Amino acid sequence: MKRVAKIIGFVGGAVAVIWAMRDRFISVATSREPEPPAFRAGPPPAQVESIDGIGPVFAERLTRAGLGSVGALAAASPDLVAEAAGVSAARARTWIDVAKNL
Repeated sequence: MKRVAKIIGFVGGAVAVIWAMRDRFISVATSREPEPPAFRAGPPPAQVESIDGIGPVFAERLTRAGLGSVGALAAASPDLVAEAAGVSAARARTWIDVAKNL
């Protein structure tokens, strides 16, 4: 009977050690798996700073108003752009025309 208890204790101890080290074995196995493929999202949208006359200050104002990309600027109304950037409506129209041509 003592022998059976020793064997059960030994097997139980071995199982406990293996169970405690399972994370180490699993992490090694998963690190060998290849990385999933990255999907190409395309180039990022052009920023409004690429337009002549829009520097960092105006770009920051337009970005805060949600007009940080050239596409958003091209779709905006001159009054909205003028109010957001703090410029005249004529200057806003010029920026919008340039953005539409880009």
